[in-house]
Formats: sequence, structure tokens, C-alpha cells
Amino acid sequence: MLRPRSPGSAAQVWVEARHFFSRADAQQHCWLWLLDANGAVHALCMDAARHGEARLSAKLRVRLARVDQPPSGSIAGGSVTWLRDAPVVPVPRWAVSWGHPLQHAIRAFASQLDQRVLDLLGWLEAPGPFFGSVGNYNRLATLPEPLRTYRMQALARFPALVPRLLLDMGNWPDLFGRDASRTAPAGASASAVLEAIDRGRDLTGALADHYGISRALVRSPLLRQPWRAGHVPGEILKLLDALPAQARPQVPGEVEDRLQCLHALQLDLTAASGVERAARLFARGWNATWDALERRVPEHLEQALRDTADFLRAALADGPLPAGFDDLEARDLGAAWLGRRGPLSLLDASLRWHRQPAAAAPARVTARDDIPDAVMPLIGVLEVPREEMARELVTQESLADEGVAMHHCVGSYWEECALHGDRIFHLEGSDGERATALFALEGFEGEVRYVLDQLRGPCNAAPGPAMQRLAARVMQALNHPDLAERRREAGEEARVNHDRHAARRDVRAPRIVRTLDARSRQELRQVLDWCQRNPQRVRRPATLYSGNIAGFGHATGPQLLSRLAIGDVLELAREPANPYDVRAVRIDWQGRKLGYVPRASNASIAERLDRGHALQARIVGVNREGSHWNAVEVAIEPAQVLPLPAGG
Repeated sequence: MLRPRSPGSAAQVWVEARHFFSRADAQQHCWLWLLDANGAVHALCMDAARHGEARLSAKLRVRLARVDQPPSGSIAGGSVTWLRDAPVVPVPRWAVSWGHPLQHAIRAFASQLDQRVLDLLGWLEAPGPFFGSVGNYNRLATLPEPLRTYRMQALARFPALVPRLLLDMGNWPDLFGRDASRTAPAGASASAVLEAIDRGRDLTGALADHYGISRALVRSPLLRQPWRAGHVPGEILKLLDALPAQARPQVPGEVEDRLQCLHALQLDLTAASGVERAARLFARGWNATWDALERRVPEHLEQALRDTADFLRAALADGPLPAGFDDLEARDLGAAWLGRRGPLSLLDASLRWHRQPAAAAPARVTARDDIPDAVMPLIGVLEVPREEMARELVTQESLADEGVAMHHCVGSYWEECALHGDRIFHLEGSDGERATALFALEGFEGEVRYVLDQLRGPCNAAPGPAMQRLAARVMQALNHPDLAERRREAGEEARVNHDRHAARRDVRAPRIVRTLDARSRQELRQVLDWCQRNPQRVRRPATLYSGNIAGFGHATGPQLLSRLAIGDVLELAREPANPYDVRAVRIDWQGRKLGYVPRASNASIAERLDRGHALQARIVGVNREGSHWNAVEVAIEPAQVLPLPAGG
């Protein structure tokens, strides 16, 4: 039989590290959950030796009676850390039987908490993010009535819009007080919404004003359900609002499952005109449009949509462009194609082009005077067990041969190798499977590393597990400490080549090994005619840089990733005293450092900033599923300066 509990024992739970973690470094800690007199929960982390210390519990209760949230520090002779982002009730990760004393203690503790608040937080986090923290519980449970009821009703009525205004949001609990990745409540910026909630006023209107969307969308079933991301990105709200009511999706999954594919279309959702153009693509129905695309490419649709960029570059190189459109870029042509013919037409044209047979060797890219036809090897040939092999492609000729042999576009990637430091390998497995792997150069504060950016089989087919494992081994070999100096030399080589190649890349140069078919040429003429009739829908400021942020994984970027959204304005700051790069250009978001413009691309940007030119930077892509290297895509352009009014 269980021993009877002492009075008040149900108001606390002690947990040893063995119930949470198996790793050795965690065993030096233990945890205490404590319920104070005003109904607030406190979670604390401390030395394992203090587990069950009655004197400590008494000291804590005395301190809690004086202040609401005592700071972490020394209490009763030992260090204690308050955990705002720990789960409100401890949930052991490792097997603890239902009748175990710890389970009894947890159930007794939970029985004294506000079950309505526990149920609401659990419902909000069921699809994905972590809401059931100590901090969020206390934000609701300690409120006086009727404020507590009003706020809980608002969260339940609008779970896609209100939680980010009232609650912390994270991806997992924090049991050590080290995690800074939480998305904090909006606070003052949502004061009108908070007033509407707390005073029982027009909440629908307040939310519509706060997010800049219609009341009809706020009331729609789509926003009355929790989303896996915990919220709806601002640019997606604007797009959904621009759709006719009958064309909108009905459940969050119909949007969230397709966001990466949407971003792969490279639609500009940062301006009202871009949102309006994007809405036209789905005017016949969001689901109907995506269903048609998914039927055409049942698997790997996102990659197929990203591959349209290669087709668009080929289209630009296929023949003379209309007068005044000589500087048209692939992204501009893509926007025009989508506007004139729609996404299914662009996808079909790209698929036909990718199926075209590769051109013979005479059609290969010829060496430019300012671009070397070879780069220094880092590995050469890597042989691994089971008769697998990886061969580094370090010449322009070998890259062109790879494109012909594998029937994909890698033959056109030589500038990425010579000017940006990327490395490309041909992979072969013991069973004859082949693949091409591209590793992007990532440099940050003196450390240069490679990350896997693309892995494709023949004809852009998805590689199997064996090729994925082999690519991981190549990346490990590239980043071996013994190659640190060689990696720095490779980065410097790319920088020198890039500086030498100062002129803008000629997108009309024959950088492809396939030609367009007759149907695609006819469609291209229609799109170009449309461009001439609608130049205002094609032109945009010349992009100085479009790509990922160097060092994003080393700065505060990963902690801020859940808060970043397409369209967010970024700040650029020069660091001429940077010991690793005198042309360093730092990228900040709301005063927080995200990383740098890659060294291979920062020369012209640094020069313009040094001369006092106004530049604008913004986020144009967010990928929360991939690696830190490609998590955020930014665009940097000359700022559009409005002319002064007459007499100004």
C-alpha cells in the first residue's frame, strides 16, 4: 500500500533526471514543480543532490509569498533556475508504470490545477507547437474573473489568430532555462485586440484591423481551427483574403500542406499588387488549382516547381527578347508566365523541357575569360565501404559531362562552383544507383563549412536512402577538421573569381544543354507579348542579391525562425572592421542579427553602402523544415526613392 501523503504534498512534484533524460550530462539535475497560494505553477531546475529536500521547498514557499516570480539564483545554499517554458505538469519521457509513486504525485498535482486551462492549452497545441508551458498556464489561470473566461473564449473562438497575441509559442518544452526560441506575445502592438477581449467588445473587427484582413475571413471556418504552425503567416492571410469566398480552402491542412509548393512558385506576396496577382492564379479554387498540379506530379511537386527556374533560364536564352526586355530575369519571366498562362502551363513546359534529350558536347558552356574552367579539388575521389564512390567535379568540362550523363541541369551550374564556392559530386552506389550532390559553401566568422543543398538522381529523380547516406558521408568528409585550411582557401578562391567577374551575369548566354520544344516556344511568345502589353506587371528593381543568409545557423536566426515571415523588412549594416572579411554586410531583423550576405556576393552591396546608397532588404522565402543554410531567402535591391513634390 502507498504511504499516506503529508499535508500539502500534492502541491508539489519532484522529478529525477532519469525520468526525463538518458544522457549523462542531464543526470546532474533534478526538477521541482510547485503550486503556490495564488494558483500559479512554478517549475525549477537544480542540482540532483537537492532532490526531495524539504527545507528547500519551505524556503521557496516563503519567497513565493513575497514576490510573484522570484529570479533564478542561490536559494538555501544552492543554485535554482526558474523555468517559464517547462510543461505545466511534468510528463516523464521514460517508462514509468501507472501505479508508480511518481505517477500518483503527478496526478495529485494536476488535480489541483484549472482543468479548463489545461484542456484549452492542450487543444491548441495538438496540431503542432508547444503551448502548454508554465508561463502560458499562469497567464490564464491567475487572471481574475471575468478576464480569465474572456481570454479563454477568445482563444477557443479564434485559435489561428489569438494565441500569438496572448501566449508564448515554441516547438518543445525547455527544462534547462536555455531555450530562447519562443515567440513572445505581441503585447503593446495588439493592445486594441486585448481591449476588445477584456471588455467584451467587437473582437472580430479588432482582429480584422490588427491583421489587415476582412471580417469575413476572420469568421471563416479556416481560422476557427488550430494550425500546425500555431498561427497563420501574415502574407498567407492576405492571399486568403484576396481569394473569392468560394475559392478559399476550408481546413488548415489544405493550406499548410502546400505552403512549400507555394513558395516554390516564387510568388511575390510582399506587396498588395503581388498578392492580387497571386490570387488570380487561384480564383477558380485553391484546392482545384493544387489538385491539378498534384495530379500532374503526384510525388515531389515542390521540387518540380523549383525546377521551373532552370526551364525559365533556358527560355531566356532561347532567342532574342523584345526591345526593352534585354535585362529580363528568370524570376520576372516566371511571374509573367504565371500571370498569362497559369501555374499548370509553366509546370508542363518545364516538365517537357526536362524530358528533352541533352544536347551534344558542342552545345556545352564555353569558358569565359573572367571565369576559370577549373577549381582546386578538396577531396577528389572518396571511396567508402560496400564499393560506393563519390567523385568531385572540379572542371567545367566534367560538370557538363555530368549534366549530359544524368540528364539534368547540373551542367549549367559552373558559375556556382567557380564564383560561389559550391562543390558538386557524382555519387555511385554498390547497386548501380547514381546521383549528383551539390554542397553549398557557408562561411561565418572564419569558419567555412559545406551543407548539402541539392541531391538528384537521373532526370531529377528523387534519390534513395543509400544515396542520401553517401551524400551525408561526403559532407562529413568535406567538413573534416583536417580540411579547415583548404576550405578557407576554396572560399578565398571563389571570392577572387567573383571579384574578377564583376560584370552582371549574362542570362542570355548558352548555359543549358537542352532546347525548347515547338509548343513551349509558342507559349513563350505569348508570354513575351503579354509582357510588352503589361510592362508594369513585370518590371521590378534590379536585385543585387537573392539567396540565403550566411551564418544563419550560428547567429540568432534559428531562435527567431518561428517569428520570421515573408515580406519582413531587414536592416543591412556594414562591418568594415570584421576580422574575417573587410566587405562584411550584416543582416539584422528588428535589431537581432540573422547572419551575413555571403562573402561571394557582398562586394557590390558593400561598395554601395560605403557610398551612402539606399538599399532595401526583405525576406522572400522561409523554410522551417530544412537545414539552417536554406531556412531563409532574402532579396536586396536599390531602394525606390520617391521624387520630391514640386516646390519641396
